[in-house]
Amino acid sequence: MRTFLLGTICFAGILSGCTQSNTDQTKEINELKKQMEQISLENEALIKQANSDYSTISVKNIEKYPQTLYKKKSLDIDEDGEEEIIELYVNAGKMENGLFAWDDGQNWLLVVKDGENSYPLFDDYIQLGSLDFSTATFDGKPGIVMHMTQHASIIIQKFTYDQKVKGFQKETFYKKENMNDYYNQPASYALFKDAYELMEIAFEKTVPIQEASENTLQDSQERWYIIEPVLQEIRNTQHLFELAFTLNPELNVSLNGPITFLNEMIIDSPTAVQVDQLKTIYRMIKESEIQELIIEENNQLHPSVRDLFQKFDSTLNVQQSS
Repeated sequence: MRTFLLGTICFAGILSGCTQSNTDQTKEINELKKQMEQISLENEALIKQANSDYSTISVKNIEKYPQTLYKKKSLDIDEDGEEEIIELYVNAGKMENGLFAWDDGQNWLLVVKDGENSYPLFDDYIQLGSLDFSTATFDGKPGIVMHMTQHASIIIQKFTYDQKVKGFQKETFYKKENMNDYYNQPASYALFKDAYELMEIAFEKTVPIQEASENTLQDSQERWYIIEPVLQEIRNTQHLFELAFTLNPELNVSLNGPITFLNEMIIDSPTAVQVDQLKTIYRMIKESEIQELIIEENNQLHPSVRDLFQKFDSTLNVQQSS
């Protein structure tokens, strides 16, 4: 700011005129204009860096891993022709029914493994929250989208490999408020596609509910044991859909209907009609065979996707009104 003011004073002094020739004045004015433009560019760069939280993650030896591997994916993120391993660990154990024994907070570790090299993208404690990641492509370059929730806050960051520094560049592009719309669409596509895949997996796990005996469904503990893990996965799916919508309002779908439906099945013994409705939704997903979830060139959901979610609601409305 001081540099800018000094430049402005000098500029005003020149305009007031002294004893210099017009040629000298013009030359100095042009020089000062260049300096002012440079200062403006530098200020914009500093503001962008402050808002985006740029930093570099280098190779680091990890001495201790959290208790459980939560998620794992493979991706050639440094584009060397060989896939790296992306792993997410959490310091929480699993119960017999597959649910995690969550505490008020856990240590989380997100790491990329490239042979003997490890790049810890996140290694910290999260209180009343969670961590997850997806993979995406930004301007043709592979990257990782990490999303963290803690209390009421949401932070979404992008990681891409930089060959020059031999490390990962981190950039925060969502933190309570959108700060860079440019990255919203690729990240939203990755979150939505992961959510859809998780939804398919979750409803595949409803088969034991569909095939459960009447005695099992009448027993509150047995009922909770087979329905709650599915409900938890669908809640996680809804969370991903909500994140995708936050970054890109065009990707607006909801699983609130199925969540309420399954919760009711836990609270009270399911009726035969409810079991049939669950079978119908399961069959819809199995038979949908949607190849293209998002028409990216138009930034919109494929009509078949919207139609599927509308069928969910229609099916549940029929069940609720009968």
